[in-house]
Amino acid sequence: MNGYIDSSAVLAQVEGFKKSDSQRESLLLTLIKQFEDLKEKYEEKCDDHENERQSRRRLQRSCDDMKAQLTSARQTMDSSPFVLVLIDGDGVIFQDMLLSAAREGGSDAAHRLNTAIRSHILSMYENAGQWAIMVQIFANFDGLSHKLASLNIIKHPSELNAFAQSFNLNQPLFSFLDVGRGKERADHKIKETLRVFIANPSCKHILFAGCHDYGYLPNLEPYKHDQAMASRITLVESTQAQSIFSGLNMKMIRFDDIFRSTPLPERPFMPMQPLISSLPPSQPSPVATAPAPPPVRAPVIAQPQPVAKSPTPLEESTWASVGKTGITEKKISIASNKTPRRYIVFNADGERLDLPIAKADRASQDSLHKRINKGKVCNDYHLKGKCENIGCPYSHAPRLTQMETLVLRNKARGLSCVQGSDCFDFNCYFGHICSNYYCDGGPQCYFGHRHKDQMDTTPAKKYYEDGTEETVAYPG
Repeated sequence: MNGYIDSSAVLAQVEGFKKSDSQRESLLLTLIKQFEDLKEKYEEKCDDHENERQSRRRLQRSCDDMKAQLTSARQTMDSSPFVLVLIDGDGVIFQDMLLSAAREGGSDAAHRLNTAIRSHILSMYENAGQWAIMVQIFANFDGLSHKLASLNIIKHPSELNAFAQSFNLNQPLFSFLDVGRGKERADHKIKETLRVFIANPSCKHILFAGCHDYGYLPNLEPYKHDQAMASRITLVESTQAQSIFSGLNMKMIRFDDIFRSTPLPERPFMPMQPLISSLPPSQPSPVATAPAPPPVRAPVIAQPQPVAKSPTPLEESTWASVGKTGITEKKISIASNKTPRRYIVFNADGERLDLPIAKADRASQDSLHKRINKGKVCNDYHLKGKCENIGCPYSHAPRLTQMETLVLRNKARGLSCVQGSDCFDFNCYFGHICSNYYCDGGPQCYFGHRHKDQMDTTPAKKYYEDGTEETVAYPG
């Protein structure tokens, strides 16, 4: 057509180009949007990765720190492992031969105990050669020392202190400790020490010596079904252990060459003595005598005998009679008289009490005081009837009158017996409980806790010289 392009065809092509450009633009926009979405997700992943990486590094550092602390703790535990030995010293008693040796015995006891414990621990643990051994013995020294002295196991209560001091010095971690008077004091110390150390990882093993007392069961039973804990405890048996302890799933061991296998006796052995005194050699036996009166139970408070006789320094009840009568009346009787058996009195707790004695008249008190002002008199000579001290510096002659002797006996009663409540000496003239009712037990008092408001003063038993005993009903 005249050589010109058809405009309609051109327009159609232009429209095709426009449509193609629109599709290309749409495609490009779609690609760009998808790219932006992927980029955003990528950045999020990168952030997450970085966070994880940092968290892992923190955890790694924390783990490394914990490992270092654990290693240090293990090194500390391994550098100071020890074995703990807890002993109730009021019930687990050392052998008599060790106690009687006092200072030497304490050292020997510590050496023996250390050797026995070391041997036991090495039989259970291969690496226990360098473990320290800590021994804690808790006891009431006052009661135990006087008890041992009364049984003649030690000569004097002070020897227990010497024994303990030597025991403590022999081994650096051995302690024989006085917890004072009181039934539960040693128990409380042992229970609390067990509670504290059972959870201590440095405490590899515990030997527990208290199987004589049911009171410790509640402290041991929680570990009965925990094999790991039960295997760390060994029960030390001295006297026969209470049967229930055998069911605790814990090992038991004995140290018979160190501790007594039998309890301490209630009182020392007293040989039997004739109950009827023989007549003096110079006095012939009568051909016929009146029937002898039946034996009379000796009263706790001594009363004058029906047939008065001259008192002797050994008869405390006679001095009470002298104080009440003031005179000695002589009577003649052909009936055979039995000398009342001497006895001493104890309360229900086994503590010795003092029989009451009368007060002498004022004149006798003044007379004795005048005598003492010139020179002190010998207590043994005038109250026991003899003095075994060859070089005694105190006055013997002339012998005191009966009433002066009664004054002296009252004065001696105000001094505390060294064996205290555990004294079994029938000739002891010292006091065993403070006789001053209003005394508050201050530092000036010789009797410590032994006062009427701190102990039972009701007599429960009488012990006779012939070794027999009798339960008594005492008025009031």
